Amino acid sequence: MARWTNRATKDLSGLPQKIRTRAEQIVADVDANILQSKELRGKLDGKWSVRLGRSHRIIYMFDESGLTILTIRPRKDAYR
Repeated sequence: MARWTNRATKDLSGLPQKIRTRAEQIVADVDANILQSKELRGKLDGKWSVRLGRSHRIIYMFDESGLTILTIRPRKDAYR
């Protein structure tokens, strides 16, 4: 089961219901199969990204304690 940071929980609550439901489904899918994601580089090294539609990205970490959702941001702001 995925852990959500306070930031990610706040981001999720600010999304429209349709996108929020999709985000929850994507997180469940990622928790089952990490290979569908993109490994990030540079200052976000060690983190992963998955698309939430055209406009948003879910940024997360995966380590020995499991999946941690860090943030859900618009694509233009997600990698800053």
